[in-house]
Amino acid sequence: MPRRKPKVRKSTLRQSLNSADSFVLRYTELEIHETALKHGISNLDIRHVCANSSDIFELDQESDEIKILIIGPDSAGNLLEVIGLEISDQTLLII
Repeated sequence: MPRRKPKVRKSTLRQSLNSADSFVLRYTELEIHETALKHGISNLDIRHVCANSSDIFELDQESDEIKILIIGPDSAGNLLEVIGLEISDQTLLII
């Protein structure tokens, strides 16, 4: 019996990226609030996520406070989500 060709579904995602599709955030200071540590994640792992992020999203754009969702690996390679508040132009407070 002849082998059938596998069906290929076309993705609905955009195939190409332009410069408006991504951005890089750089902060000179990263502060970690004590409530961020209640989940059992260490300071080192939180800093690793922020330094090696794979995705960054701005949350709640209607609010006065700028909230940033950062997704990246901890020092063991596990993906973590970290949320921070931009408290000044150069400082991100991880909550």
